[in-house]
Amino acid sequence: MDRLKASLGNFLRTLGDLMALNLLWLVCSLPVVTVGPASSALCSVLLKLTRDEPVSTLAGFFAGFKSEIKKSLVLGLLGIAGLVIAGVDFYFAVSQTGTMRTLYFVVAVIVSALVLSYWAWAFALHAGYENTIGATIKNALSLAFVEPKKTVLIWIGFAVPVVCFLFLPELVNIYLGWAYLLFAVSAPAWFAARQQVRVFARFDEETPADGVEADAET
Repeated sequence: MDRLKASLGNFLRTLGDLMALNLLWLVCSLPVVTVGPASSALCSVLLKLTRDEPVSTLAGFFAGFKSEIKKSLVLGLLGIAGLVIAGVDFYFAVSQTGTMRTLYFVVAVIVSALVLSYWAWAFALHAGYENTIGATIKNALSLAFVEPKKTVLIWIGFAVPVVCFLFLPELVNIYLGWAYLLFAVSAPAWFAARQQVRVFARFDEETPADGVEADAET
């Protein structure tokens, strides 16, 4: 019974943390240009929660938001630019015919994979390691290459709420609107953090020669 109460307590605390983090991320991302710092702050808290490290949700989020904010702003803007480029590639692919359509679709898929790989790892790396912008981008793409299964799992986690929103709008608007407000970003990010900490723990014990660049001084 005590174990059941402890498990239920941990579950409720996790739900409360995810609710708070989702709202904090939404508010702090409203200007759009601040999506980078907000995402880094979200990752910072979730990585600590996943590792069972002591962290205050509110104070930890704003500490992560302010940490290396110039770098996270640049990383966020680069991520937004990548999404725009991928969208434009798909737009051109749809507008073409024959061989050109196939060519543009191939390019669009490759660009999208790179952009999604960047989003899957870059902000967690920025939150967990002190590094240059270039090294963070390089490490994010390297991790996506050496950890394809975990990268795809992260993609799927973030894709679920997007796919439901696009293809089941009535379900979302009528029954799940509250869930989107409270968990649409934080829940997939929490799932991603569970994948990321396992990879980080392993690479922290290995040398840079194993495929991921060591931390660099800023």
